[in-house]
Amino acid sequence: MWSVAAADELASSLLKDNLPSRLQHVRATSRRASVMHYLSNGRQRLLVVSGLLHDVGYAPDLVETGFHPIDGARFLQEDGWDKAIVNLVAHHSCAAIEAERRALLGELNGRFPRNDSLPHDELCFCDMTTGPAGQLVTVEQRLADIKERYGDGSIVGDSIALAEPELLASVYRVQARIDSA
Repeated sequence: MWSVAAADELASSLLKDNLPSRLQHVRATSRRASVMHYLSNGRQRLLVVSGLLHDVGYAPDLVETGFHPIDGARFLQEDGWDKAIVNLVAHHSCAAIEAERRALLGELNGRFPRNDSLPHDELCFCDMTTGPAGQLVTVEQRLADIKERYGDGSIVGDSIALAEPELLASVYRVQARIDSA
């Protein structure tokens, strides 16, 4: 159940009607994985699939906690998706920082313990260099856009500001790997 086609079909079924720009974002995020030639084929495929599924928790039918990494991971886990994909979705792009602010860190780490052997930096790179409608952006542009859309004082805006040093570091680490490959 972890084929690219199955992931694309699922993302499309959950996002196309209510969140078409989110579908563009996840598809473009997934395409960014194609630059990860230094990953083994299995890990690159894992990244492509996770890119397609990382934001399914925004789908209105899946919202339970209001925190899309957990809502998406819960759904994928219950739907029988691979543990590695579920882990990447649950922890994508420094999710722990926002989870803590939402009093959901216990559930995040308890139900989905982070597996540091997975390509978390690579998924962060793909997510943070893809704009909200699928356009390529710099990480700095992406962070500025998120802050502008959600605003200061919002959980998302404040969490992104707190996560910014680690998000930048993740993207820069991956860019260095790409440049040296």
